[in-house]
Parts: sequence; C-alpha cells; structure tokens
Amino acid sequence: MTSITDLAGRAAPPADPPGGQHAPVQDTSLQGASFPRAPVRRRRALLTIGAGFLLLALACVFAAFLAWRNIRSSDLVLEALEYRRAGMEVQNTLLQAEADQRGYLLTSDRAYLVPYGAAVANIAVQLQALRRHGAGVPPREALAAELTRVSEAKLALQQQTIELAEAGQAAAAMHLVRSGQGMRLMEEARALAGRLVGAAHGDVVRTTAAQRWLSTQVVLSIVVCLVCAAGLAMLLLRDMQRHLRQLAGREARLHELSTTLDQRVAQRTHALTQANLRFEVALRATGVTVATQDRDLVFTWISTGEFGISAEEIVGQTDEQVNPDPSMAAVVAIKRAVLEGGEPSRREVRVLHEGAEMWLDLSVQPLLDDAGATTGVITGAIDVTRYKEQETRIRLLMREVTHRSLNLLAVIEAIMRQTAGNATSLADFESRFSARLQSLAGSHDLLVQEDWSGASLRALVRSQLGHFDDVAASQVEISGPPLLIQPDAAQHIGMAMHELAANAAKYGALSVPGGKVQIGWQVEAGPEGASVCRLTWEEVGGPPVMPPTRRGFGRIVIERTVARAVQGEAKVDYLPTGVRWELTFPATYIVSH
Repeated sequence: MTSITDLAGRAAPPADPPGGQHAPVQDTSLQGASFPRAPVRRRRALLTIGAGFLLLALACVFAAFLAWRNIRSSDLVLEALEYRRAGMEVQNTLLQAEADQRGYLLTSDRAYLVPYGAAVANIAVQLQALRRHGAGVPPREALAAELTRVSEAKLALQQQTIELAEAGQAAAAMHLVRSGQGMRLMEEARALAGRLVGAAHGDVVRTTAAQRWLSTQVVLSIVVCLVCAAGLAMLLLRDMQRHLRQLAGREARLHELSTTLDQRVAQRTHALTQANLRFEVALRATGVTVATQDRDLVFTWISTGEFGISAEEIVGQTDEQVNPDPSMAAVVAIKRAVLEGGEPSRREVRVLHEGAEMWLDLSVQPLLDDAGATTGVITGAIDVTRYKEQETRIRLLMREVTHRSLNLLAVIEAIMRQTAGNATSLADFESRFSARLQSLAGSHDLLVQEDWSGASLRALVRSQLGHFDDVAASQVEISGPPLLIQPDAAQHIGMAMHELAANAAKYGALSVPGGKVQIGWQVEAGPEGASVCRLTWEEVGGPPVMPPTRRGFGRIVIERTVARAVQGEAKVDYLPTGVRWELTFPATYIVSH
C-alpha cells in the first residue's frame, strides 16, 4: 500500500492545455545559433588539456630533478667539509700528543701519559674518518693515505721516546727528540693537512658553482613549462566561456518552461505534505497505531512498529506471525467479524507478548474498494495498558485505604478508651487524647511521605519529640544508623516514643534543665543467630525515680503493646538515676538498613 509520505514525494504531471491536446514545446530562442560540431570541440579540448598536463608534468619532473641535484650537491659539499674537518683534527691532535709527550719527557710526570693515550686513540678514529670521507675521490684518497703514513710515523717516533724514558734512558730519549726527525714529520703532516684543506675547499667551490648553474637552467625550464601551460589554460577557458554564453540563452528558455511545471508540482506537493503532516501529528498526539490488512489479514501498511518489530518488518506478515502468543486470537476474531459482517467494531483486548501484559483499544473498520466490496480492514490501536494499570492500582489503593482506615479507627478507639479510663477530668482527657492523636498523626505523615513503604526511625523519633523543640536540641541525644522500618512497627514505636517523651517532660529528665535523654538503636546478632534491632531510651540527670503504683495507658503501650506489635521484647527499668526502656525486635521489621 502507498503511504501518504510516498505520495507527497511524487511530482504531479502538468495539466493539459485547453483543447485537450499537448502543445509541442518549441525553443525558438536558440534558432540560428552557431555551435561547433561536438566531436571537433571535444577533440580540441582534449588536445589542449593533454598538452597542458604534459607541460605541468615536465615542470614537475624538472623540479624533482632539481631537488635531487640539490640534495646530491649538498651531500658532496658536506663530504668535502667533513673531509677538511677530519684533516684539521688529525693535525691538531698530533700537536696535542706531541705536547703531552714532551711534558712527560721534561718532568717524568706520568699524568701527561693519560691525555697522550687519549690523543693517540683519537688520531686512529680521525684517520679512519678521513679515509672514509675521501673514499671514491682519487686525490682525496692519496692525500688521506699520505697523511695516515706520516701520522703513524710521528706517533711511532713519539712512542719510542716514551719507551726510552720509561726504561731509564732519558738522555737517549732527549737526543732522539733533538735530532729533528719528529719536527720534520710534523712539518710534513702540517703541509699535507694544508693541501687537504685546500683540495676540500676547491671541491666545495666547484660543486657550488656547478649546482648554481644547473639550478638556473632547470628553474628557467620550469618557468617556460608553466607559462606554456597557463597559455593553453587561457585558450581553453576562452573557448569554454564562448560556449557557455551560447548555452545561456537555451538555459533561460528551459528555465521558463520548467517554472510552470515546478509551480504546479509545488502546489500538489504542498497539499500532500500538509495532509501528511496533519496525519502524522494526529497519530503522534493520540498515540494511535494505524494499519491496513487485506482479506487474509496480511499487513499491507502500518504507521509504526509494534511488539519490538519495525514497521517495514511487519508489512507482509499476519497478526499471529508478528506476535505468536495465543492471546492474539481475540484480535484476529474481531477483524474476521468485521470482514464477514462489514460493520465497524471497537473493543478493548488483552494480549500478551513474551509474558508481558498489554491492553489495546481496537477500532476496526472495513476497507472498501470503488465498487463497495470489502477488500480488507483498517485498524486503529491505542495502547491503554497504563490506564488499566492505574485503574488496578487505584482499586488496590482504595482497598488499602479502607483497611488502614479501619485499623486506624480501631487504634483511635483503643486510645480513647484507655485515656478516658485514666483521665481525672474532661480537660485532662481532652489534653491527653489530643496529644496522642497528634503523635499518631505524625507517624502517619511520615508513612504517607514514603508512600507507606516504611518510615525512617530517626525521623520518627524526632517527630514524636517535636512538641519539645525548646529542649530537644540541648537535652536529647539521638544516635544510630539509618533505618527504615515497616509501617505497623513505625506506628506502635511512635506511640511508645510519645508516651516516654510525655512522661519525661512531666516527671522525668525533660522536666528539669539539667536532665538528658539518650535515644539510640543498633542492629546486632540475636540469641539464635538472627539479626535483631535494639532500641533504647535512657534518662539521666532528672529527679529521683520511683516505680509507678498504677498501670496507665502509657505504661501498657511501652511494656506490652509495642512489644506485641513487633513480636519483640520490651523492658523498663525505673532506676534512681532515671527511666531506662529497651525494645528488642526482629530485623525483619526493617525495610532497609
């Protein structure tokens, strides 16, 4: 099935002119224009482009050759310079070795032999470098060999004098030095070094001049190639501009002819686009999934995917193939009934997909052809699962509210009877009953804030001490880890906290400025290995305490009621220093720790 989006992208054909005949389009604006034949024009352009590229390629080759020659010349110059530097270093090192040798001969101080030995080693390395840089050039090789010979002879003579001096023949050593043989060898080495430096300098000058001349010639060649290529490009550009001017007239006429067609296509496209946009916005706003199916209930089009399958994958499948769960039989039955009866149908259907429940509000209409025959169905489906869940939750909450209201009324009735039985007057009854109701209301406020999932024990204790804000900050110490206890436990522990606080404010530690109340709790291991929570209330610094002589409502709450409600154990000690109350109950009444 073709979607509205597909239709919006198609161009509508132009309307026929009056008379029902298609009027031929004549391009009279370009009649008489002179155009060169296409093969000739193409051949000319190809030759021009080919020649231009050839010239550019030649320029690139010349440039590459020039770069290579520059690199080669630079290498030759560097070799000559290294050759010269090695010769100079050999001469300088020989002088240094001679100075160290004579220092030893004159002073017999062996400290001179250390730099002498280093100089001899350096001369060997420098001679090797000299021969390496002179290799391949016969004049350099000859000079390097001659300098090597003279240097080795000079070193051998110096070594001989040192050996004579070490053997105790200082006079023979000095005679050998004064013989002038070493000076002649040194002069010969100095002369060879000068010739070597001059030869290297001449090589550098000749190489540089040759490279300068070659670079000039190559640069001129590159410039000529680039000028020729630019001229060919200008010729090609002028030819292209002439043809473009000739084509401009024809393009203007074609633009006029296409404008009318574009206007008609734009009008129809705009109308279809607006309809498609309204359709998509309506579907998105309402959350409706629209689909069409043939008589075999095979999907031919669907607006969005369903059950985690994309719309493209759903097309061509049936309902049972899209979701093989047996609950789809109800959906298929509704569509079959519409196909057979031809009457629309709307119902809420419960379906399952991979174990998850889903409620659909189905609206099924017959799909008719031009003759009025039913060819399929068109279905609108709205996912109303969350509304069903909200309805179920509301019913559950109503039952929970009813149950809790009855429990709360029973607790209030018990508080009223116990308070009335121990009241000394109507005013006393009203005061006590009102305070206990406010305590109960504080516990319920905490439970409502936590959506009846539990109440913070610390917040519960603080809420029951709220009537004593003027002393709670300085006379009450609260300690214990964060605990969230169950609603029933919170309600009864809150009542116990209220009774203890009221008694402390009237008779105990909170009735005097120096008294203190310490409230703490902790979770620990019980006697049978199960975890328990131990909550303590301990008063110190108050008036002397005497055990009560009568059993009132407050005593019943802290000794029996709260312990029974949390299946724990409550213990009250009336110590002379103050009341101590301890409640131990299973950790199962703790929601989170």
